[in-house]
Amino acid sequence: MKRLSADDIKNLPSVPEEDIELEEWGFSVKIRGINKAMQVHLGKMLNNDDADAFDYQRELLKVCVIEPELDDELIDQLYEKDSKVIDKIFLKINELNGVGGSAEAEQF
Repeated sequence: MKRLSADDIKNLPSVPEEDIELEEWGFSVKIRGINKAMQVHLGKMLNNDDADAFDYQRELLKVCVIEPELDDELIDQLYEKDSKVIDKIFLKINELNGVGGSAEAEQF
């Protein structure tokens, strides 16, 4: 087997992306998996005494939903909508990242 080189690392594929159909709304969103740098950033949030599981979820939406690009204001508006659809987005993000289980905040 070939040994991994610096050039190989630069050319490795990035994280997977996937379109999620939100039939309830008649739209789709594009999500991506998290890379190691994102994972470290999100992990540090969990160690922050000022952050909670909902802060983690918000940040997860910001890094994983790539179309449309979400900011705090759009996430606030999104959170005013049907929770089942929002949880569907979290479940798909979990599946894409190889995490099973529920999308409830307590799981994060």
